[in-house]
Amino acid sequence: MLKYFIILLALSQISFAGTIYYVDNSKASSGDGSFEKPFISVSEAMSGLTAGDTLYIRGSDSEPARIYDEKLYLGKSSSSGTSDNPIVVSAYPSERVRIILQSTFGIYVNYWIFENLIFDMDGKAYDVISLKGDNITFRNCEVTNGQKDGFDINRASNTLIEGNKIHNFVRNDQYDAHGIILNGGVDNIIRNNEIYDNKGDCIQLYKDDQNYGTIIEGNDLYTTLGSNSENAIDVKAARNLTIRNNKMHGFHDSEDSDGVALKINKDSDNIVVFGNDIFESNGGIRVSGGDVDTIRIERNVIHDLHVDGGDSSKYGYGIQFDGVNVVRFINNTLAHIPGPLFWIASRGASDIRMENNLFYDANKFKGSVSDFNSPLFIDYNGWFQCAEIIEGPHDVTGENPSFVDEQGYDYRLKENSPAIDKGNPEAGSDFPGGRVDLGAHEFEPSTSVLSPPEYIPKSFRFLHSYPNPFNPSATLEYKIIKGGTVRLEIFNILGQIVDTLTQGYQNPGTYRFIWRASGLPAGIYFARLQVNRDFVIQSMVLLK
Repeated sequence: MLKYFIILLALSQISFAGTIYYVDNSKASSGDGSFEKPFISVSEAMSGLTAGDTLYIRGSDSEPARIYDEKLYLGKSSSSGTSDNPIVVSAYPSERVRIILQSTFGIYVNYWIFENLIFDMDGKAYDVISLKGDNITFRNCEVTNGQKDGFDINRASNTLIEGNKIHNFVRNDQYDAHGIILNGGVDNIIRNNEIYDNKGDCIQLYKDDQNYGTIIEGNDLYTTLGSNSENAIDVKAARNLTIRNNKMHGFHDSEDSDGVALKINKDSDNIVVFGNDIFESNGGIRVSGGDVDTIRIERNVIHDLHVDGGDSSKYGYGIQFDGVNVVRFINNTLAHIPGPLFWIASRGASDIRMENNLFYDANKFKGSVSDFNSPLFIDYNGWFQCAEIIEGPHDVTGENPSFVDEQGYDYRLKENSPAIDKGNPEAGSDFPGGRVDLGAHEFEPSTSVLSPPEYIPKSFRFLHSYPNPFNPSATLEYKIIKGGTVRLEIFNILGQIVDTLTQGYQNPGTYRFIWRASGLPAGIYFARLQVNRDFVIQSMVLLK
């Protein structure tokens, strides 16, 4: 992945009308920023950058990374980039750079990209990155080692935090230290990061209800600190939020936290929770604490939870509902839930549609199903070794749903599973077997016990785009090996979605789409194909 973005950075010079500058603190004196006479300070170099410029920071070609001890700040008087010509700051290709920050790196400008850098707070009590400008990208960086937050995103919009490692934010007082805290802003994306070992949450959406259009996807969110962390994601207020295809694991109950992987509470509306893998935590998903309206929980696997404090009537629960309106709980798998399968608190939930789910090895409910208020549709679910069920006329019950490998956390269905083709026919017929299965995964013949894991093919075989470079249209082609949920999107270099070519379930086969880039500026774009939890990215160059 690092090599991929080094190539990307080199290609970006095709379309950016700026100058390339260099920093090298091994030199005795500062020069003019050329390769032969580089600047010796990152701060000095950044102060002179303008739209379209690229700054390469020289480092070490092996461990340890070269250290720059700096105070970085981009105030309102600093230059901004533009949508066509952002300002890029990166480690020199194949070299390692660690910036020891003297205080918070505040960013008030727009359209800057930071890549392949290590930002280290060296244990000081500051936020590492404070974002108040729009269209800022941090890609393939490491942000670490502070006593406050890794990223404090305060009313900034169109932020892209992608492919980073964000970790080790701890403190010894009563206050939290989060990996990322987001307080307001529109269309921010937190994607494909590894965020772990923070005293607070990995990601928190704070009090501002103008957290609008946020996407949190593809992240690995966890802790090895036991009860010294809080949650993977804590949503205190948001609108039009998407949480999809994340892993969340390792969270425990403590004096300050209940150790639930995903919390959605207070004032949040229009939330999609799709395709997440939640395990080894004290609770799965908690929707509570206020009026949450319209939440869709679909294709998630919540499994192998644990019970803190020894009280299985309260801890180790799968889902909690407490004050939520309009719930769509569809095609989820909940397995090995040692506490309550459902915790239905006093304010309960209304307008519930619960179908095509698979529940296995779960404890009794906490609270009363009578707190599920009309309108209700609860049917076409599978209940296996559950101490309590909500009976529907088309349910499937039994002892064993027949998963591929429970001990290995593989909750796909075997070919003999009683959950195959037992979902609601109203879901349509575009599924293997012509009918939706129960649970998060559609059955595919390659999951049979007769097929050893090493011979299971990927979900797709390729993604091609041609011609490349192109103007104004490109053809994108891919082959689906195993049917599944497909999403093909086009992003610009800032990580913003500029087009969605297809989304939904697709059967095995070859597919082609034509993307017309009329009206868009020349430059580099990315096609991102995701099939179930696998994805691939293809770069494309638009010429004018």
